[in-house]
Amino acid sequence: MNKEVVFFNDKSSYKLTDIKGLKFLDAIEEDVEVNTNTTEINGTDGVLVGPTSFGPFNLILNFSFKGIDTNDLKLYKQRLRKILYQREPFYLWHSDAPGKKYAVYCDSTENEDLTNSFATFKVSFVVFKGYSESMYDTSHIRANDETWQFQTGVQVNDDSLLYKHTTTGFKIFNGSDIKIDPLLRHKLIIYINIDAPNGFILWNRTTNEKFAYKGSVKSTQAFTLKGVHPLLDGKRVGHKSNWQWLTLEKGYNDFQFLGDGIKNINVEFVFNYIYR
Repeated sequence: MNKEVVFFNDKSSYKLTDIKGLKFLDAIEEDVEVNTNTTEINGTDGVLVGPTSFGPFNLILNFSFKGIDTNDLKLYKQRLRKILYQREPFYLWHSDAPGKKYAVYCDSTENEDLTNSFATFKVSFVVFKGYSESMYDTSHIRANDETWQFQTGVQVNDDSLLYKHTTTGFKIFNGSDIKIDPLLRHKLIIYINIDAPNGFILWNRTTNEKFAYKGSVKSTQAFTLKGVHPLLDGKRVGHKSNWQWLTLEKGYNDFQFLGDGIKNINVEFVFNYIYR
C-alpha cells in the first residue's frame, strides 16, 4: 500500500502523493514547546508555578522524487513551492498516523539532489494549535475504524462510544490525551432538545461543573452549548444562564440532567479528540 499525504481545508483537498514520482518516506513530530508561568519572590526559595501552556511544534515530512531529467526536477521543485506555501493555514493528514490531522502552515523546505533527476525533500510544518486532532469528530466515531486512535491501555467498544443520549444520566468518553476545555479554543458542541418548563442543569459529575439555563425550553427548540456560548434557536442566551461552561476530563465523564419537570431529552456531544 502506497503511503499518502493529503492537504485540505473547508473548501478543497489535495493529495500531494498523487504527483507522479513523489514518494512519502516518513514523518517526525518534534517536541512540544512547554510554557510554564513562574513567579520569583525575593527572600524565598524557588519559584511559584502558575498554569502551563503549550506552544506550537514542528511536523517534519520527508519525501523523495524521481524525475526524468534535470529540467523535470526543477519543475517539480517549483510546483512543490506553489502547493506548500499558502496564504491561509490548512489541515495535513498522512497515512503513518491515519487517525490524526494537523492544523499547519509550511515553514520551510530543504532538498538534496542525489542525481540530476533524483532528490530528497524535507518539509517542515508548524502545528500552530500545539496539538493534533482526531481526523473526524465524535459524530462519525466507530471503535473499529482505523481513522480513530485511542490511548494505550484504554478498553473501548461500541457500547461505550455513545455520544447521543435520551436519558437524564449518561457517560461521555473523551479519548484525548488532555482535558477538552472550550476556553482554550477546543471544539466542544453540545446539542440539546429538552422539555424544561423551569429550565435545566447539565452537571458533569466527574469535574463537578454545572451549566444552568434558567429559561423555559421546549423539545421542539434547538438548544446548543457551543463552546462557552449557549444558543437557543441560533440566538445567544447567556444572560439566562449561570455564565458557566463544561469541560471533558480524560476518559469517562459522568453526566446528569437536573430540573423540575424535564422530559423528552435528546443530547449529543460533538468534539474532536486531542493528542499532545
